[in-house]
Amino acid sequence: MAEESGLDTERRQTEIKELVAKLAQFRPTKIALEMVPEDGEVCQEKYSRYQQGTYELEMNEYYQLGFRLADQLEHAQLYPVDWMGVADRGYGEVESWAREHQPELLEDMLKNLSFPALKPEKDLLSYYQELNDPVFLQQVDTFYLNVARIGTISNNVGIDWLSWWYKRNLIQFANLTRLADSPDERILFIVGASHVRIVENFLRESGCVEVVGALDYLKS
Repeated sequence: MAEESGLDTERRQTEIKELVAKLAQFRPTKIALEMVPEDGEVCQEKYSRYQQGTYELEMNEYYQLGFRLADQLEHAQLYPVDWMGVADRGYGEVESWAREHQPELLEDMLKNLSFPALKPEKDLLSYYQELNDPVFLQQVDTFYLNVARIGTISNNVGIDWLSWWYKRNLIQFANLTRLADSPDERILFIVGASHVRIVENFLRESGCVEVVGALDYLKS
């Protein structure tokens, strides 16, 4: 979410409440966030203030969706499960290298990737349905996998960054499984679309949890 999308308008706030109501149908027992544990204490302090009515929600889905839903369900806390670390090479450097040395590959990768946009005429529910559409999520996953092709046999430019990306998603996966304390646990993960398919695949392939897509609830 972004502030310039006008999420503080009465219309958007009504749409956010509708979105929260859709997610509430999942009946999550815990809500996990794309946030590093190091920020967990600050997050918890903000959530406590929100529960007390002394914190105005920031224009971010952690707060607009996560805090609202957690409070509605009377959760005591939310759970940061992300990791950042330091990559050997930044994505911007990888893309710049590809533009100079492998422009046709990069063009081919990008032509099949189109992120949904939150336009003034589009409601939030439709926007989130687009972000969780399986076709779009597969396009994103395919793009990231093909980053590995950027470089040469002796210079793995794309993999220098991609190894960090996969490690980050693996840690998200591992931390999510650590939150599952019982067979009855229902964990909602609020995370950017770029992570969804890869983390879902890790979870499914692990065989330790059942994965339910958000779209099942956003379209209900």
